[in-house]
Amino acid sequence: MKVLLINSFYYPTFVGGAEISVQLLAEGLKRTGNQVYVLTTGPIDRIYRVNGVIVISLKQRNIFSTHNGVANVYGFFKVFWHLIDSFNIFYHFKVSAILKRIQPSLVHTNTIQGFSPFIWLTIKAGKIPLIHTMRDYYLLCHKCSMFNKNQNCDSLCLPCKITHGLKKNLLRYPDHYIGISRYILNRHKAFFEIPEFGGHLIYNAIQGGANVIEKAPADKLHFGYIGRIARDKGVEYLVNEFLNLGDLQKTKIKIVFAGKGEPKFIDQLKNKLQGIEYEFLGIIKPHEFYTKIDILIVPALWNEPFGRTVIESLSHGVPVCQTDRGGLNEIYDPKSSWMYSPKEGNLSLLIDHILKNKIEIDEKKKHCINRAEQFSVDKYIQSHLKLYYQIIAHKAEMYKSNSYSALPNQIE
Repeated sequence: MKVLLINSFYYPTFVGGAEISVQLLAEGLKRTGNQVYVLTTGPIDRIYRVNGVIVISLKQRNIFSTHNGVANVYGFFKVFWHLIDSFNIFYHFKVSAILKRIQPSLVHTNTIQGFSPFIWLTIKAGKIPLIHTMRDYYLLCHKCSMFNKNQNCDSLCLPCKITHGLKKNLLRYPDHYIGISRYILNRHKAFFEIPEFGGHLIYNAIQGGANVIEKAPADKLHFGYIGRIARDKGVEYLVNEFLNLGDLQKTKIKIVFAGKGEPKFIDQLKNKLQGIEYEFLGIIKPHEFYTKIDILIVPALWNEPFGRTVIESLSHGVPVCQTDRGGLNEIYDPKSSWMYSPKEGNLSLLIDHILKNKIEIDEKKKHCINRAEQFSVDKYIQSHLKLYYQIIAHKAEMYKSNSYSALPNQIE
Protein backbone atom coordinates (compact mmCIF):
# COMPACT_ATOMS: atom_id res chain seq x y z
CA MET A 1 0.00 0.00 0.00
CA LYS A 2 1.20 3.50 -0.80
CA VAL A 3 0.29 5.98 1.96
CA LEU A 4 0.68 9.76 2.01
CA LEU A 5 0.64 11.29 5.48
CA ILE A 6 0.16 15.04 5.80
CA ASN A 7 1.16 17.00 8.90
CA SER A 8 1.95 20.67 9.47
CA PHE A 9 5.44 19.87 10.78
CA TYR A 10 7.74 16.86 10.60
CA TYR A 11 11.22 15.87 11.69
CA PRO A 12 13.52 17.69 12.31
CA THR A 13 10.90 20.32 13.28
CA PHE A 14 9.01 19.52 16.47
CA VAL A 15 6.27 21.70 17.93
CA GLY A 16 4.32 19.18 20.04
CA GLY A 17 3.23 15.59 20.41
CA ALA A 18 1.61 15.43 16.97
CA GLU A 19 5.00 15.37 15.25
CA ILE A 20 6.12 12.43 17.41
CA SER A 21 2.88 10.52 16.78
CA VAL A 22 2.98 11.06 13.01
CA GLN A 23 6.63 10.01 12.82
CA LEU A 24 5.88 6.83 14.79
CA LEU A 25 3.01 6.15 12.37
CA ALA A 26 5.07 6.83 9.24
CA GLU A 27 8.01 4.67 10.30
CA GLY A 28 5.74 1.93 11.64
CA LEU A 29 3.87 1.76 8.33
CA LYS A 30 7.21 1.61 6.54
CA ARG A 31 8.38 -1.30 8.72
CA THR A 32 5.23 -3.26 7.85
CA GLY A 33 6.10 -3.14 4.15
CA ASN A 34 4.19 -0.08 2.99
CA GLN A 35 5.53 2.74 0.86
CA VAL A 36 5.23 5.91 2.91
CA TYR A 37 5.43 9.58 2.01
CA VAL A 38 4.99 12.58 4.29
CA LEU A 39 3.89 16.01 3.07
CA THR A 40 4.74 18.85 5.45
CA THR A 41 5.52 22.57 5.54
CA GLY A 42 8.98 24.06 5.89
CA PRO A 43 11.05 27.18 5.28
CA ILE A 44 11.80 26.05 1.69
CA ASP A 45 10.62 23.46 -0.85
CA ARG A 46 12.73 20.32 -0.54
CA ILE A 47 12.60 16.51 -0.48
CA TYR A 48 14.52 14.40 2.04
CA ARG A 49 14.42 10.97 3.69
CA VAL A 50 14.02 10.05 7.35
CA ASN A 51 14.45 6.36 8.23
CA GLY A 52 13.21 5.27 4.80
CA VAL A 53 10.25 7.66 4.74
CA ILE A 54 10.23 10.17 1.87
CA VAL A 55 9.42 13.65 3.20
CA ILE A 56 8.18 16.39 0.87
CA SER A 57 8.45 19.81 2.46
CA LEU A 58 6.63 22.79 0.92
CA LYS A 59 7.28 26.41 1.79
CA GLN A 60 4.21 27.88 3.46
CA ARG A 61 2.05 29.75 1.00
CA ASN A 62 0.63 32.60 3.06
CA ILE A 63 1.52 36.21 3.86
CA PHE A 64 4.26 35.03 6.24
CA SER A 65 5.73 31.70 7.35
CA THR A 66 5.33 30.40 10.90
CA HIS A 67 8.73 28.75 10.45
CA ASN A 68 10.26 32.22 10.77
CA GLY A 69 8.48 32.89 14.07
CA VAL A 70 5.52 35.15 14.71
CA ALA A 71 6.71 37.18 17.71
CA ASN A 72 7.30 40.31 15.61
CA VAL A 73 4.25 39.94 13.36
CA TYR A 74 1.58 42.58 13.88
CA GLY A 75 -1.89 41.39 14.89
CA PHE A 76 -3.39 42.78 11.68
CA PHE A 77 -1.23 40.41 9.62
CA LYS A 78 -2.01 37.47 11.95
CA VAL A 79 -5.72 37.99 11.32
CA PHE A 80 -5.20 37.80 7.55
CA TRP A 81 -2.90 34.80 7.96
CA HIS A 82 -5.65 32.88 9.79
CA LEU A 83 -8.30 33.92 7.27
CA ILE A 84 -6.17 32.67 4.38
CA ASP A 85 -5.25 29.56 6.33
CA SER A 86 -8.91 28.67 6.79
CA PHE A 87 -9.42 28.40 3.02
CA ASN A 88 -5.98 28.40 1.43
CA ILE A 89 -6.19 27.75 -2.33
CA PHE A 90 -2.52 28.46 -3.00
CA TYR A 91 -1.31 24.87 -2.56
CA HIS A 92 -3.81 23.40 -5.02
CA PHE A 93 -1.71 23.01 -8.16
CA LYS A 94 1.46 22.04 -6.31
CA VAL A 95 -0.30 19.38 -4.23
CA SER A 96 -2.24 18.14 -7.28
CA ALA A 97 1.06 17.58 -9.08
CA ILE A 98 2.47 15.71 -6.06
CA LEU A 99 -0.60 13.47 -5.87
CA LYS A 100 -0.36 12.64 -9.58
CA ARG A 101 3.33 11.80 -9.14
CA ILE A 102 2.89 9.62 -6.03
CA GLN A 103 -0.56 8.14 -6.80
CA PRO A 104 -1.22 7.13 -3.17
CA SER A 105 -3.65 4.39 -2.22
CA LEU A 106 -4.82 6.60 0.63
CA VAL A 107 -4.11 10.05 2.11
CA HIS A 108 -4.14 10.56 5.87
CA THR A 109 -4.12 14.16 7.10
CA ASN A 110 -3.26 15.08 10.68
CA THR A 111 -2.50 18.63 11.83
CA ILE A 112 -3.19 20.83 8.80
CA GLN A 113 -2.72 24.37 10.06
CA GLY A 114 -0.49 25.93 7.41
CA PHE A 115 -2.15 23.86 4.66
CA SER A 116 -5.85 24.53 5.51
CA PRO A 117 -8.78 22.13 4.96
CA PHE A 118 -8.84 23.23 1.31
CA ILE A 119 -6.20 20.57 0.77
CA TRP A 120 -9.00 18.01 1.26
CA LEU A 121 -10.82 19.32 -1.82
CA THR A 122 -7.59 18.93 -3.80
CA ILE A 123 -7.20 15.34 -2.60
CA LYS A 124 -10.81 14.34 -3.27
CA ALA A 125 -10.67 15.84 -6.77
CA GLY A 126 -8.46 12.84 -7.53
CA LYS A 127 -10.98 10.42 -5.94
CA ILE A 128 -8.38 9.33 -3.39
CA PRO A 129 -9.56 7.78 -0.08
CA LEU A 130 -9.04 10.34 2.67
CA ILE A 131 -8.82 10.06 6.48
CA HIS A 132 -8.27 12.88 8.93
CA THR A 133 -7.02 12.57 12.53
CA MET A 134 -8.06 15.30 14.93
CA ARG A 135 -4.98 15.91 17.08
CA ASP A 136 -6.00 19.42 18.13
CA TYR A 137 -8.98 21.80 17.86
CA TYR A 138 -7.89 23.51 14.63
CA LEU A 139 -11.13 22.72 12.78
CA LEU A 140 -13.04 24.63 15.47
CA CYS A 141 -10.53 27.14 16.83
CA HIS A 142 -7.82 28.87 14.79
CA LYS A 143 -5.62 28.90 17.93
CA CYS A 144 -6.06 25.10 18.00
CA SER A 145 -6.69 25.04 21.76
CA MET A 146 -10.24 26.28 22.53
CA PHE A 147 -8.61 27.99 25.50
CA ASN A 148 -8.75 31.76 25.96
CA LYS A 149 -8.12 34.16 28.84
CA ASN A 150 -7.14 31.26 31.11
CA GLN A 151 -10.44 29.45 30.50
CA ASN A 152 -11.64 26.61 28.32
CA CYS A 153 -14.13 27.70 25.67
CA ASP A 154 -17.59 26.10 25.76
CA SER A 155 -18.56 27.79 22.50
CA LEU A 156 -16.84 29.49 19.58
CA CYS A 157 -15.92 33.15 19.94
CA LEU A 158 -16.63 35.53 17.05
CA PRO A 159 -13.15 35.18 15.40
CA CYS A 160 -13.37 31.38 15.62
CA LYS A 161 -16.93 31.44 14.24
CA ILE A 162 -15.56 33.26 11.19
CA THR A 163 -12.62 30.89 10.56
CA HIS A 164 -14.72 27.81 11.39
CA GLY A 165 -17.37 29.08 8.98
CA LEU A 166 -14.80 29.06 6.18
CA LYS A 167 -13.60 25.56 7.10
CA LYS A 168 -17.10 24.20 7.61
CA ASN A 169 -17.79 23.94 3.89
CA LEU A 170 -14.87 21.51 3.56
CA LEU A 171 -15.64 19.18 6.47
CA ARG A 172 -17.59 16.75 4.29
CA TYR A 173 -14.56 15.74 2.24
CA PRO A 174 -12.77 13.27 4.55
CA ASP A 175 -14.17 9.75 4.25
CA HIS A 176 -13.54 9.13 7.92
CA TYR A 177 -12.31 10.89 11.03
CA ILE A 178 -10.04 9.60 13.78
CA GLY A 179 -9.85 11.08 17.27
CA ILE A 180 -6.90 10.56 19.60
CA SER A 181 -9.37 10.47 22.50
CA ARG A 182 -13.12 10.06 22.96
CA TYR A 183 -13.13 13.57 24.35
CA ILE A 184 -11.83 15.21 21.17
CA LEU A 185 -14.19 13.13 19.03
CA ASN A 186 -17.21 14.18 21.07
CA ARG A 187 -16.07 17.80 21.18
CA HIS A 188 -16.03 17.96 17.39
CA LYS A 189 -19.31 16.09 17.03
CA ALA A 190 -20.96 18.87 19.02
CA PHE A 191 -20.06 21.36 16.25
CA PHE A 192 -20.02 19.36 13.01
CA GLU A 193 -23.27 19.48 11.09
CA ILE A 194 -22.47 16.53 8.85
CA PRO A 195 -25.07 13.73 8.67
CA GLU A 196 -22.48 11.09 7.77
CA PHE A 197 -19.93 12.21 10.37
CA GLY A 198 -18.16 9.13 11.61
CA GLY A 199 -15.47 8.86 14.18
CA HIS A 200 -13.01 6.25 15.26
CA LEU A 201 -10.84 6.24 18.37
CA ILE A 202 -7.13 5.47 18.08
CA TYR A 203 -5.04 6.52 21.04
CA ASN A 204 -1.50 7.76 20.52
CA ALA A 205 1.41 5.39 21.06
CA ILE A 206 4.70 5.40 22.89
CA GLN A 207 7.88 3.75 21.67
CA GLY A 208 8.56 0.77 23.95
CA GLY A 209 11.84 -0.62 25.15
CA ALA A 210 12.92 2.36 27.24
CA ASN A 211 15.66 1.48 29.69
CA VAL A 212 14.24 2.32 33.07
CA ILE A 213 17.10 3.60 35.20
CA GLU A 214 16.63 3.58 38.92
CA LYS A 215 17.17 7.06 40.31
CA ALA A 216 19.72 7.20 43.10
CA PRO A 217 18.17 7.80 46.53
CA ALA A 218 18.08 11.49 47.45
CA ASP A 219 17.18 13.55 50.49
CA LYS A 220 14.50 15.36 48.52
CA LEU A 221 11.61 14.15 46.41
CA HIS A 222 12.12 15.30 42.81
CA PHE A 223 9.03 16.47 40.92
CA GLY A 224 9.28 17.27 37.22
CA TYR A 225 7.54 19.14 34.42
CA ILE A 226 8.39 18.71 30.73
CA GLY A 227 6.96 20.69 27.83
CA ARG A 228 6.42 24.29 26.82
CA ILE A 229 6.95 26.52 29.84
CA ALA A 230 3.98 28.87 29.65
CA ARG A 231 0.96 30.00 31.65
CA ASP A 232 -1.56 28.22 29.40
CA LYS A 233 0.23 24.92 30.06
CA GLY A 234 -0.44 25.33 33.78
CA VAL A 235 3.17 26.00 34.82
CA GLU A 236 2.35 29.09 36.87
CA TYR A 237 -0.45 27.17 38.57
CA LEU A 238 2.05 24.41 39.37
CA VAL A 239 4.51 26.87 40.94
CA ASN A 240 1.79 28.60 42.97
CA GLU A 241 0.62 25.26 44.33
CA PHE A 242 4.12 24.36 45.51
CA LEU A 243 4.31 27.74 47.20
CA ASN A 244 1.16 26.79 49.16
CA LEU A 245 3.09 24.01 50.94
CA GLY A 246 4.26 24.48 54.49
CA ASP A 247 7.85 25.60 55.13
CA LEU A 248 8.92 22.12 56.29
CA GLN A 249 7.39 20.45 53.22
CA LYS A 250 9.19 22.90 50.91
CA THR A 251 12.55 21.66 52.23
CA LYS A 252 11.66 18.10 51.22
CA ILE A 253 11.17 18.72 47.48
CA LYS A 254 12.93 19.82 44.32
CA ILE A 255 11.20 20.86 41.07
CA VAL A 256 12.86 20.12 37.73
CA PHE A 257 11.63 21.91 34.60
CA ALA A 258 12.47 20.81 31.03
CA GLY A 259 11.47 22.67 27.87
CA LYS A 260 11.44 26.10 26.28
CA GLY A 261 9.74 29.22 27.50
CA GLU A 262 9.89 32.98 27.29
CA PRO A 263 12.96 34.14 29.30
CA LYS A 264 10.90 36.86 31.03
CA PHE A 265 8.29 34.33 32.20
CA ILE A 266 10.96 31.89 33.41
CA ASP A 267 12.62 34.71 35.40
CA GLN A 268 9.25 35.45 37.02
CA LEU A 269 8.94 31.80 38.04
CA LYS A 270 12.46 31.78 39.49
CA ASN A 271 11.66 34.85 41.60
CA LYS A 272 8.57 33.11 42.92
CA LEU A 273 10.41 29.90 43.76
CA GLN A 274 12.58 31.41 46.47
CA GLY A 275 12.74 28.89 49.31
CA ILE A 276 12.18 25.87 47.04
CA GLU A 277 15.01 24.07 45.27
CA TYR A 278 14.50 24.13 41.50
CA GLU A 279 16.29 23.56 38.21
CA PHE A 280 15.51 24.68 34.66
CA LEU A 281 17.17 22.27 32.20
CA GLY A 282 16.02 23.79 28.90
CA ILE A 283 15.57 21.34 26.04
CA ILE A 284 16.72 17.89 27.09
CA LYS A 285 16.20 14.33 25.84
CA PRO A 286 13.17 12.77 27.57
CA HIS A 287 15.08 9.72 28.78
CA GLU A 288 17.68 11.92 30.47
CA PHE A 289 14.95 14.04 32.06
CA TYR A 290 13.02 11.11 33.52
CA THR A 291 16.12 9.75 35.25
CA LYS A 292 16.24 13.00 37.24
CA ILE A 293 12.73 12.88 38.72
CA ASP A 294 10.58 10.69 40.95
CA ILE A 295 7.17 11.99 39.83
CA LEU A 296 6.00 13.84 36.72
CA ILE A 297 3.41 16.60 37.09
CA VAL A 298 1.03 17.35 34.22
CA PRO A 299 -0.71 20.59 35.32
CA ALA A 300 -2.83 21.09 32.17
CA LEU A 301 -5.49 23.77 32.50
CA TRP A 302 -6.83 23.31 28.95
CA ASN A 303 -8.67 20.25 27.71
CA GLU A 304 -5.73 18.21 26.46
CA PRO A 305 -6.71 16.18 23.37
CA PHE A 306 -4.62 13.28 24.74
CA GLY A 307 -1.57 13.91 26.97
CA ARG A 308 1.51 12.24 25.48
CA THR A 309 3.79 13.12 28.39
CA VAL A 310 1.71 10.87 30.66
CA ILE A 311 2.41 7.68 28.73
CA GLU A 312 5.96 8.83 28.01
CA SER A 313 6.61 9.17 31.73
CA LEU A 314 5.03 5.80 32.52
CA SER A 315 7.21 4.14 29.87
CA HIS A 316 10.23 5.29 31.91
CA GLY A 317 8.81 3.90 35.13
CA VAL A 318 7.88 7.34 36.53
CA PRO A 319 4.39 7.76 38.04
CA VAL A 320 2.34 10.86 37.19
CA CYS A 321 0.29 13.54 38.94
CA GLN A 322 -2.13 14.63 36.21
CA THR A 323 -5.14 16.88 35.90
CA ASP A 324 -8.55 15.66 34.83
CA ARG A 325 -8.89 17.88 31.76
CA GLY A 326 -9.97 16.62 28.33
CA GLY A 327 -8.46 13.36 27.11
CA LEU A 328 -6.26 13.06 30.21
CA ASN A 329 -9.23 11.47 31.97
CA GLU A 330 -9.16 8.54 29.56
CA ILE A 331 -5.52 7.61 30.03
CA TYR A 332 -5.57 7.91 33.82
CA ASP A 333 -4.79 4.72 35.70
CA PRO A 334 -5.04 4.84 39.52
CA LYS A 335 -2.49 2.04 39.80
CA SER A 336 0.26 4.18 38.24
CA SER A 337 -0.88 7.80 38.66
CA TRP A 338 -2.68 10.37 40.78
CA MET A 339 -5.36 12.67 39.36
CA TYR A 340 -6.62 16.06 40.54
CA SER A 341 -8.72 18.95 39.29
CA PRO A 342 -6.55 22.05 38.64
CA LYS A 343 -8.23 24.31 41.16
CA GLU A 344 -6.51 26.36 43.82
CA GLY A 345 -5.25 24.17 46.64
CA ASN A 346 -5.88 20.79 45.02
CA LEU A 347 -2.36 20.06 43.79
CA SER A 348 -0.71 21.29 47.01
CA LEU A 349 -2.98 18.96 49.01
CA LEU A 350 -2.00 16.06 46.76
CA ILE A 351 1.73 16.84 47.05
CA ASP A 352 1.37 17.05 50.83
CA HIS A 353 -0.38 13.65 50.78
CA ILE A 354 2.41 12.08 48.70
CA LEU A 355 5.12 13.47 51.00
CA LYS A 356 3.35 11.86 53.95
CA ASN A 357 2.73 8.59 52.10
CA LYS A 358 5.89 7.95 50.07
CA ILE A 359 5.14 4.23 49.93
CA GLU A 360 2.55 5.05 47.25
CA ILE A 361 5.35 6.11 44.89
CA ASP A 362 6.98 2.68 44.94
CA GLU A 363 3.60 0.97 44.62
CA LYS A 364 2.70 2.99 41.54
CA LYS A 365 6.13 2.53 39.96
CA LYS A 366 5.46 -1.22 39.82
CA HIS A 367 2.55 -0.66 37.43
CA CYS A 368 3.97 2.10 35.19
CA ILE A 369 5.50 -0.10 32.48
CA ASN A 370 2.46 -2.38 32.21
CA ARG A 371 0.23 0.64 31.73
CA ALA A 372 2.53 2.16 29.09
CA GLU A 373 2.54 -1.11 27.14
CA GLN A 374 -1.19 -0.65 26.48
CA PHE A 375 -0.16 2.19 24.15
CA SER A 376 2.27 0.15 22.06
CA VAL A 377 3.39 1.19 18.59
CA ASP A 378 2.45 -2.23 17.17
CA LYS A 379 -1.15 -1.83 18.33
CA TYR A 380 -1.15 1.74 17.00
CA ILE A 381 0.03 0.67 13.54
CA GLN A 382 -2.31 -2.30 13.28
CA SER A 383 -5.31 -0.15 14.24
CA HIS A 384 -4.47 2.27 11.44
CA LEU A 385 -3.83 -0.45 8.87
CA LYS A 386 -7.15 -2.13 9.64
CA LEU A 387 -8.97 1.16 9.13
CA TYR A 388 -6.97 2.00 5.97
CA TYR A 389 -7.91 -1.29 4.29
CA GLN A 390 -11.59 -0.88 5.17
CA ILE A 391 -11.63 2.68 3.83
CA ILE A 392 -9.91 1.68 0.58
CA ALA A 393 -12.25 -1.28 0.05
CA HIS A 394 -15.30 0.82 0.85
CA LYS A 395 -14.31 3.62 -1.52
CA ALA A 396 -13.48 1.19 -4.31
CA GLU A 397 -16.95 -0.31 -4.00
CA MET A 398 -18.52 3.15 -3.87
CA TYR A 399 -16.83 4.35 -7.07
CA LYS A 400 -17.66 1.04 -8.73
CA SER A 401 -21.38 1.47 -8.01
CA ASN A 402 -21.34 5.29 -8.31
CA SER A 403 -23.11 5.54 -4.97
CA TYR A 404 -22.14 6.86 -1.60
CA SER A 405 -22.83 5.47 1.84
CA ALA A 406 -21.11 6.23 5.08
CA LEU A 407 -18.49 3.77 6.26
CA PRO A 408 -19.93 1.67 9.08
CA ASN A 409 -18.42 2.77 12.37
CA GLN A 410 -17.63 -0.81 13.40
CA ILE A 411 -13.91 -0.95 13.87
CA GLU A 412 -12.76 -1.46 17.44
